[in-house]
Amino acid sequence: MASHHRGRIPSYLATAAALLLAFLLPPLAASQWPNCGNKGNFTTNSPYQANIRALSTTLPKNASSSRTLFAADSVGTVPDIVYALALCRGDANASACGNCVSNGFNDAQKLCPYGKDAAVYYDLCYVGFSNQNILSATGGGNSVLILMSDNNVTAPVEAFDAAVGVLMNATADYAAANNSRRFGTGVGGFETVDKRNPKIYGVAQCRPDMAPGDCRSCLGSIIAMRSQYLIGRQGGRILGLRCNYRYEQYSFFTGPSMLQLPAPTVGVAPAPAPASVGPPPVGGGELGEITSSCLHDSVFRPEVISQLREGWRSFFPDRSSLFYLHEKV
Repeated sequence: MASHHRGRIPSYLATAAALLLAFLLPPLAASQWPNCGNKGNFTTNSPYQANIRALSTTLPKNASSSRTLFAADSVGTVPDIVYALALCRGDANASACGNCVSNGFNDAQKLCPYGKDAAVYYDLCYVGFSNQNILSATGGGNSVLILMSDNNVTAPVEAFDAAVGVLMNATADYAAANNSRRFGTGVGGFETVDKRNPKIYGVAQCRPDMAPGDCRSCLGSIIAMRSQYLIGRQGGRILGLRCNYRYEQYSFFTGPSMLQLPAPTVGVAPAPAPASVGPPPVGGGELGEITSSCLHDSVFRPEVISQLREGWRSFFPDRSSLFYLHEKV
């Protein structure tokens, strides 16, 4: 994947086809969120549709039988070639994964009727297909879908958002280093700030064929978008074909958390500011250094909150980068 430069959009985001915003309603098992592209349409019973159908019979089985719950393939020749990929959340079982991917092919064609380029996301999986090559882990675009809770947090916003930032960066670090699936789950203590909502839960995931540095870079880029769209929201997620993350104030993944962070210490004297909390050098994982220096007592101190926000601003110094993506719809 192309290198990241402070204050500039990574190439995989600069070429994004769309930036969509949606409101996340209370979670439902069958919730689905489409992202319809603009690469043209196919016709009924055309070779292109036949190729989609062929992939819809093989990818569910290939993904569910894969150790990484991931499958990618192409069928046909230009101009009717179809590229498709599917990824299930790392805690899904094989049966649920296969069913989810199978539903994805059907729903994508219904929600993006006759679209050559479409993706659909669920809680447990996503499916995407296109007439453009989306199979490379480092090339092409990374169109993202942003979902947010329609409820604001009741806790102090700065404390909550700092906690989410630290949790998601730590979980992204874990996912990038997880060579088996590029998947991580995390729980951050929050009871010292909000006794009614004592935990924050998070998931981060990349395509398992991505290199650790590319995965962390991708996650760092979409985590940075929080400061524009998800501040103060009880839950949110940013979904792309390369990487995604989600956080909530309730548990939404299965199995024990892979990462647990302590609750912040409240009411103690400030500690010296960390030496470096900005985005790491090229090849690192944006904001990953924040995680290593801020996991303990200093998490919610004012100077750390300020530095967290400064780190986000240095990556997206103004809204023009995000407006550019939005205009590509």
